[in-house]
Amino acid sequence: MGGSRSGKSSQSSMGKPHAVLVPFPAQGHVLPLMELSHRLVDRGFRVTFVCTEFDHARIVASMQKEAHQSVDGIRLLSVPDGLDPDDDRGDLGRLCAFVLGFFEHLLEDLMRKINEREEDKIFCVIADLCVSAVLSVPKKMGIPAVGFWGPSVGNLALCLHMPKLIESGIMSNNGEVLQDQIIQLSPAMPEMTTSYFIWNCFSDPITKKNVYLLLSGVSRAMTVVDGVLCNSFPGIEAPALSLIPQAIPIGPLLSNYRVTKLVGHFWTEDSSCLSWLDQQQDSSVIYVAFGSFTIINQTQFDELASGLEHTGRPFLWVVRPNLMSGSTVVYPENFLGRLADRGKIVSWAPQQKVLAHPAVACFLSHCGWNSTTEGLSNGVPFLCWPYFGDQFLNKKYICDVWNIGIELKPDENGIITRGEVQKMVKDLLCDEGIKTRAMKMKEMAEEAVSSGGISEKFFDGFVEGIKRD
Repeated sequence: MGGSRSGKSSQSSMGKPHAVLVPFPAQGHVLPLMELSHRLVDRGFRVTFVCTEFDHARIVASMQKEAHQSVDGIRLLSVPDGLDPDDDRGDLGRLCAFVLGFFEHLLEDLMRKINEREEDKIFCVIADLCVSAVLSVPKKMGIPAVGFWGPSVGNLALCLHMPKLIESGIMSNNGEVLQDQIIQLSPAMPEMTTSYFIWNCFSDPITKKNVYLLLSGVSRAMTVVDGVLCNSFPGIEAPALSLIPQAIPIGPLLSNYRVTKLVGHFWTEDSSCLSWLDQQQDSSVIYVAFGSFTIINQTQFDELASGLEHTGRPFLWVVRPNLMSGSTVVYPENFLGRLADRGKIVSWAPQQKVLAHPAVACFLSHCGWNSTTEGLSNGVPFLCWPYFGDQFLNKKYICDVWNIGIELKPDENGIITRGEVQKMVKDLLCDEGIKTRAMKMKEMAEEAVSSGGISEKFFDGFVEGIKRD
C-alpha cells in the first residue's frame, strides 16, 4: 500500500492502529461500512465511524439504548449535514449537494482535531467513493487514503468509463445522454441501456445533475487512493473486477457471518417477524422489501397489496414509514383483516436473518446491492423491481447473468399490476433451475468469506499491507 504518514507514531498509544471510516449519508452506504468497521476491529484496529448528526441520532435510536459514542470498539462521531431539522433526508439531490459543497471541509476540521491527540493519531482513512472529495483530506495530512465502493463493481466500472462515454459522443460533459443505445463495458460484461445509467434515471433535473457531479468525482478519487475495497467477490463479478486493478474484493460484507450484532440501521428492526416466520412452512413466504429510498404511489401500493393477496401465499412485507412520499400508507379496504392469518407487515426487518430463514421462498426486491448480496448469499430467488440508480444493472446480473430471478414488468401506465405480481410469483417458484442456481450462489458466497476463502485472503492481504506500509 502506498502513502506516507506524518507525526511521531503510526499507531496510537493504546497499541492499536486507528482507522477513520466515512460513509455517504444514506442507509445503504452506512451498513456495509459499519460491517467493515467490525471486521477491522477483529483485525486489531480501533475505528472511528463518522456520519452526519441526523444519521448518528437515527443509528443510536434504532439500537434502543441510551445515546452513547461507541459500540464494540467502534467510536461514533458526527458532523452537521447543513440541512434544517424538518428537511427530507430522503431527497437524494439535496444529500448530494451537501456532500459536494460542505462534507470535505467538515471532515477535514474533524480529522485534524482527532489527529492532534497522540493517542488518536490516524493510521488510515477509509471513505466511501461517493464522498470522493473527502479522500483528498488524509492525503494532505500524510495519511493513507483508501476508497470503499459499496455497490456492484460493475457500477464502479461504469463510473470510471464516464470520460470515454463523453469522448464517444454517447453523453455530454454534464452527463446528459445524447444517444439512447445499448453498451457493454467489456465483452464479458452484461449489456446496459443508457437510459438506466445511475445518474440518468432521475426525473428531477437537480437530482440528476448532483448525482452526476458526485459520481464524476470517482475517477479523480481513484488517482489518490491506496486501493479500493469493494463489497463483491470474483465469483459474481470477475469481468468487472478485471477492469479495475485497484479493486480489492472483500465481499459479501454480511453480519450473519459474525457473532457481533451489526449496528447502523436508521430504523428499529422488528424482530417479531422472525417468530412469525417460525410458524410458516419451509419455502412458503414471499419476502417484500424495497430498501431505504424507494417511493411508490397509492395506486401502485394497492396493486402490490392485491397481488400479494391473490398469490394465496404467506408474505412478510416491509412498509417503511416513508414508503409513500408526502402521504400516509392506506391499505385496501379490509386488507389487514383478511390477511391477518397469512400476512405480516413490519416497518423495518432484520433482513439478513429473514433471508436466512427456511420459510422464505423468494425475495421481491428493489435490487439494491446490499439486498442483492444478502439474497444471493442465502440462496433466495428474486422477483426484481428496480427503482433507480445502480439497481438496473443489479437486476441484469440477477436475471441475465446469474439467472437467479425474474423481472416484474410495468404496464403501459408504468404500474406493476396485481396480475403481474401473481403470475411472476407463480412462475418464479415453479422454476427449479432458478432455485438450483440460487443455492449454487449461496455456496460460492459462503466459500468466499470462509476462512481461507478468496475474499478473506484479499482482506487479510489488505490489512497486512497497510499495517506494514
